[in-house]
Amino acid sequence: MTQALRAKAPPAVLTDDEFHRLGELLYDRSGLVFGPPKRRLLDSRVARRMAAVGVDTGAAYLDILLSPHQGPGELLELLDAVTTHETSFFRNRPQLNAFRQYVLAPLVDRQRASSHPRLRIWSAGCSSGEEPYSLAMLVLEVLGDDAPRWDVRIFGTDLARSVIEKARHGEYGRYSFRGTPAYYVQKYFDVQGPDRFRVTDGPRRLVTFDLLNFQDEVGMARMQGFHVVFCRNALIYFDRPAKKRFVAHFYRSLVPGGHLFIGHSESLHGVSDAFKLIHFPGALAYQKPQAHDVTEHTHGT
Repeated sequence: MTQALRAKAPPAVLTDDEFHRLGELLYDRSGLVFGPPKRRLLDSRVARRMAAVGVDTGAAYLDILLSPHQGPGELLELLDAVTTHETSFFRNRPQLNAFRQYVLAPLVDRQRASSHPRLRIWSAGCSSGEEPYSLAMLVLEVLGDDAPRWDVRIFGTDLARSVIEKARHGEYGRYSFRGTPAYYVQKYFDVQGPDRFRVTDGPRRLVTFDLLNFQDEVGMARMQGFHVVFCRNALIYFDRPAKKRFVAHFYRSLVPGGHLFIGHSESLHGVSDAFKLIHFPGALAYQKPQAHDVTEHTHGT
């Protein structure tokens, strides 16, 4: 049995040195960590990219990645291939319920009297768009008939080009709706065919999608003025120094009093002490202190 299993195992695409060099390159360009436990995954994904670009050795593929002409584009393709895109609409509903009831509704109430009420939300690591569209639907539900008067912008960003293109298209199969209340499916989606549904114009108008690598200091610094940031189940792919850098960006991107939601099993313990931990029924969030509460904070750097 052991010999049969060994016979079926694909040959290694990368030598030990090439695996090490590629891991360093990916960490430098994205913050993603690919240690020995992920060697088989990286080997298989690199094999696909090597076939796509027409090379048959790891050394030749590394030359392409380091090329000033082909490298940037191929790096995007490789990052797309090695990242996980598992998501769905209304994923982790207790968190979204807490967002709607304890963050969004009070925020809307505070701004209703304004002549130009505005709302800014960032879905960082949004994958194929289910999260930012879910947030848009919740915003529309809370705003109700008053929605046309509001300046609402929800930004969905990811480092993988294929999922951003899918998000912009806004069409999904039934698997994306596991756990989604039927109410939202009926109200905010148009049927496109057997098991195909497209987000209606209402939520689509609120959401803008773009490529953004957390390691892009300039791009991250441009993300400013947000009332809420969602970065759920993305930080788990990075080591602590990278987490500290990225969470510091999230802190700076929020207005005073703004909230950060991370994955329900994630924590900022040992990553940042700049936020205040908020306990909601069934969920946690991190809040940037109000300006009058701030004396001196470290941002986790």
